[in-house]
Amino acid sequence: MNMEIGTEGKPCLFYGWWIVLAGFLVVAYGTVATGYVTRTNFLFKELGFASKTAIALTIFSGGMAIASWATGPLIDKFGPRKLMLVGIPVASIALLGLGFADSPPYLLLGVFAVGMSAGFLLPVQTATANWFIKKRSIALAIICAAPAAVGPIAKLIEDQSTGQFGSQSTLFGLGVVMLVIGIPLALVIRHKPEQHGPMPDSVLPIFKETVQFEKMASPSVAVDYSLGQAIRTKAFWILVIAISLVSGFSILISSHRMTYLLEQGFDRKITANFSELTAPMGLAGILLFGFLGDKFPKRYLLAIAVAIKSLSIVILMTAGSIPQLYLYMIISGFGSGTVPLILAIRADYFGPKSFATITVVMGLFSGIISVGFPALRGWILDTTGSNPIFFLLSMFIGFTAAVMFIFAKPPESRQKVSAEIES
Repeated sequence: MNMEIGTEGKPCLFYGWWIVLAGFLVVAYGTVATGYVTRTNFLFKELGFASKTAIALTIFSGGMAIASWATGPLIDKFGPRKLMLVGIPVASIALLGLGFADSPPYLLLGVFAVGMSAGFLLPVQTATANWFIKKRSIALAIICAAPAAVGPIAKLIEDQSTGQFGSQSTLFGLGVVMLVIGIPLALVIRHKPEQHGPMPDSVLPIFKETVQFEKMASPSVAVDYSLGQAIRTKAFWILVIAISLVSGFSILISSHRMTYLLEQGFDRKITANFSELTAPMGLAGILLFGFLGDKFPKRYLLAIAVAIKSLSIVILMTAGSIPQLYLYMIISGFGSGTVPLILAIRADYFGPKSFATITVVMGLFSGIISVGFPALRGWILDTTGSNPIFFLLSMFIGFTAAVMFIFAKPPESRQKVSAEIES
């Protein structure tokens, strides 16, 4: 890890890594709480409204999407910590309310969605992207690893706590703990290193590691895009389309995988627990590609990760035994390495000024493009009735995304900065 030069000549841990640690814990706890809330079957059964679970989940997911459109620009304007100090209490209050609910808690689920959007993943990612340049990929990979890392804990809470105390008491407890640990962790988060003395990657303004980095950190040389400027670049739209295709590819495969495996005679329990079995490999892929992303061009690594995930479909198509299925899970899991790379390349290309806003808008465009993929799955299967054709078309979509990442060169202004640094 990088070391910051202290005022008395003593090395100390760069503050950015404290932000990563605090952010990891915040995202991990938010994942546990969100995972439990989205399994509202328990709560709605206790309240006698089990048939309305689907409505509740729609309200929650819709609330998250709508809230993110507002929280993205607010994070960029006021800083991640201020949004977290609002979002975490709001989410906590919603959990406490769910603990006392005696009717369908639609409003509380909407409030919880707003709090989660403002107080957890996006502000943490934004702060991390701001505090790192040379170690940006691995720092973001650690944040992205949090959801996969806490999977077993979420399952334990679901099984043990619900059985002993009931879902409403568990939700109340989650709300109390969120408030107790979330606020202190949010206070650790800082928006930009320049506001507090050190430059990104532990370089103080008066003690730059290299002349090259001094040029890169200089406001007169660095390029920070606004949303409007980013949208007018070719790189923005290539990334949007490539990310959309990756998302659509994942939707196609995940929506048909269980049906296909059951048709092939695999045990239902194995297919039902697929996500739990692939989580460890997904975690490994995130950390591996995060590490590599700070050493090699990210667009090439993105292409490799997506190509690996696409090639894994060949193993799925020919899987006739449990070992082959596990091999598919391992290789497919490594494809999760795209997550931190996409975040890091976005910050590299467009700068940290509007990182949260650009992230939200890219997600909106990608969501619109990929929303038709479930219907595409049905059309392919209804038209051809062929699993091989379905998988081959899915692979084609994946490889198309990989090729597009290769051609996602930095915007021209960024290329000029790189040339100036090299000279």
